[in-house]
Amino acid sequence: MGMDMVIGLVFGVFVIWAGNIVRTKQAFAFLAGFRETWQPVNKERLGNRVGILLIMIGVIAIFTSIFTIWFGDTVGKISGVLAIIDVILIIVVIGLDQIGY
Repeated sequence: MGMDMVIGLVFGVFVIWAGNIVRTKQAFAFLAGFRETWQPVNKERLGNRVGILLIMIGVIAIFTSIFTIWFGDTVGKISGVLAIIDVILIIVVIGLDQIGY
């Protein structure tokens, strides 16, 4: 087990843990700009959506560290694109919360 795999697994577990905290306790301190530029309209719905998306980023990080052993750098490129799409979805979810959906 290489050091890069251990770092990927630890980071993935940390992000899954953070997503679970956001999902269950609606603690949005993990999100940039919270209480400075925006306030949540529906805390429960936003917490659930953002928590699930953070858990997805954690799962992507864990799978990337595991599958890099067999498939090499191609997995990093694919998971990078998936992580960027996930971050864009988080921004969209915050925007939808601000307009009331």
